[in-house]
Amino acid sequence: MSANGSLEFAMRYVTRYRIYPSQKVEGRLFTSFVRCAFVRNWCLENKVYQDSCLPKLKAEYPELKEVHSKVLQNVVQQIVHNLRALRKLKEQGRKVGKLRKKWVHSMIYEQTGFKLTGNRLWLSKIGEMRIELSRPVPGRIKQIVIKHTKAHKWFVAIISETPDTPEPTTGTRAVGIDLNLENFSTDTDGTVFPHPYNVRKAAKRLGRAQRRLSRAVDGSRNRRKQRVRVARIHEQVENRRNDFLHKWSRYYVDHYDLIALEHLNIKPMVESLDAKLRGRSQSILDAAWYKAREFIRYKAANAGKYVHLIDPAYTTQDCFLCGHREKKDLWQRTHFCPVCGYTVPRDLNAAQNILKRASVGWGTPESTLVEIRTSTPPSPAVHVPVNETRISRL
Repeated sequence: MSANGSLEFAMRYVTRYRIYPSQKVEGRLFTSFVRCAFVRNWCLENKVYQDSCLPKLKAEYPELKEVHSKVLQNVVQQIVHNLRALRKLKEQGRKVGKLRKKWVHSMIYEQTGFKLTGNRLWLSKIGEMRIELSRPVPGRIKQIVIKHTKAHKWFVAIISETPDTPEPTTGTRAVGIDLNLENFSTDTDGTVFPHPYNVRKAAKRLGRAQRRLSRAVDGSRNRRKQRVRVARIHEQVENRRNDFLHKWSRYYVDHYDLIALEHLNIKPMVESLDAKLRGRSQSILDAAWYKAREFIRYKAANAGKYVHLIDPAYTTQDCFLCGHREKKDLWQRTHFCPVCGYTVPRDLNAAQNILKRASVGWGTPESTLVEIRTSTPPSPAVHVPVNETRISRL
């Protein structure tokens, strides 16, 4: 709350950068990870979940004083957050296990213990290292997270806040998006984004690397090196997926003010497909529809745009013009209504139904819905290749 009694809102940003610690600094980081893991596992073993135990623990184990105090406090607090999350899942009837001892591969600095000057990052008890600032850090830094990946790369996630709040859009450009199996997405304007198939493209190389890993002797140097190679292939697939999803979500947030999406439940969708459609299950998981939805939601929130999630039931089967419900198999890619004769691609009809349902949620008058329903349907779907100039940086 500000001095005049009004509430102040802040936008939170998370930006991720690559860091390059020297061999000496890297050794200190690994040592800090080991000590953080010791504190975490000690708390779990002794069922102590308050950071007030740290002074006594430091007196008993003086080497813990070589780790910044806020880092150790966050280790204990993270245990509490994880236990609360498990408790909520259990209350919802989900079967949950318990927290187990494990190694720690990240540290959290909060409020103090770090300093960013130019392209140099300084950490208390650790030292200075080079950071690759691919883009400026927005606002004031509140927290940083140091992480070491399985591909043996170092990253820092910087959480910052700005007092700015986006102005709600006054535009009326609306779009409905259908996420489907034939491609990645189809919208009401007929724009089709082909599925990137990142896992399928890397399957041959990944399989070869995994076979070499399985033949390596346990505990050998060659096995450790091959594990890193496999991890880097997985990392490359993830990077390509995130790159596509960022560009896809940016396209819609930049071009539309009201965005309608399906609220898909991915797990039962994948489990319902039989063995003959196992390849489709892999395509669904590779598409990462949930992540795509979250990307477009936070980008829209930062831009003052609106995202409406609707129930996906019968969006494919219902006719957009007359509402007649006609069941379709997965192989049927064209919507043909036997009542009114409306014929369009199956995914385009679904996108139109998504937008029509979302229009009610936005408070669109019924007369407008009638106008939408009786308007001239858009042209057939047009595929947008990855090198299309109309899609920025895709």
